[in-house]
Amino acid sequence: MELAGKRVLISGAGRGLGRTLVGAFLAAGASEVLAGTRNDEARDSLQREFPERVTPVQLDVTSDADVDAVARLGTVDILINNAGIAGYGNPLTMSFDDVERELAVNYLGVLRLTRAIVPAMIAQRDGMIVNVATAFAKVNLPLVGSYCATKAALLSLGQAMRAHLADDGFRVITVMPTTFDSDMSR
Repeated sequence: MELAGKRVLISGAGRGLGRTLVGAFLAAGASEVLAGTRNDEARDSLQREFPERVTPVQLDVTSDADVDAVARLGTVDILINNAGIAGYGNPLTMSFDDVERELAVNYLGVLRLTRAIVPAMIAQRDGMIVNVATAFAKVNLPLVGSYCATKAALLSLGQAMRAHLADDGFRVITVMPTTFDSDMSR
């Protein structure tokens, strides 16, 4: 897909991979990057670093209000589902609230955001959805076992999306990076 002139939405754009993707899409010629973050500090920082063609937006993927507000900003050509969190420890003994939060962000948040954004993409009969999972979606890393399980669910969801959207001119891919230097991996 040619990236020049495309409008891109990236969730989890405040730091790590998401922030790197903002710069990469700009360098590739995207016309605008909607950079979704959960806090004012991240949005202010993005605006300072990328003063042109980046629109920092409030986006907590667990919030219907945030997701609906972003969807009202208009059609995007590429949706990058990057927001994610990881809990550490034994899934059998770690806080159940932490497990539920991982599921809410890493799986349900992707589904919530995609369902809000896709109708406009379908209307234009073109689009790309990129779901950011992890290689550990296929081989669980027990230190972050629950996180890996949510990303395995995301991998499966991406396969379903691909099947259901193929006739509408969509490309749906799931990328599965391994560990890289980020706040999450530290």
